[in-house]
Amino acid sequence: MLQTSLEFLSDKPEYKLKMKSDDRILILRPMEGKSALNVSGLTDNRLFKEDGGNRLHAVRDPNTSLWKLYYDQGALPPKLQIRFTSFNKLMTYVNNYYHKRNLHVANIID
Repeated sequence: MLQTSLEFLSDKPEYKLKMKSDDRILILRPMEGKSALNVSGLTDNRLFKEDGGNRLHAVRDPNTSLWKLYYDQGALPPKLQIRFTSFNKLMTYVNNYYHKRNLHVANIID
């Protein structure tokens, strides 16, 4: 059976080192001097606690190459239940969404 060129390249260790994960964890933190707003009742306080408890994931679907978001636990707010064509577009949307709630993406775990 023939391998496609991408499958062949992904078998090489040096290519894997350059690849980023298809499941990235977005670490949220409250903005300096502000408390997190929960306008819709859907912002989970565990998202930005030191001990974790709940995390926001950005995941790329290997079949469609579209990015989506999900929480470890609980329902995702409807405004975040969309697909993105690139990780950069996802990050722009997430930053704008959480900025309105006095949160920001402090770190990305790849």
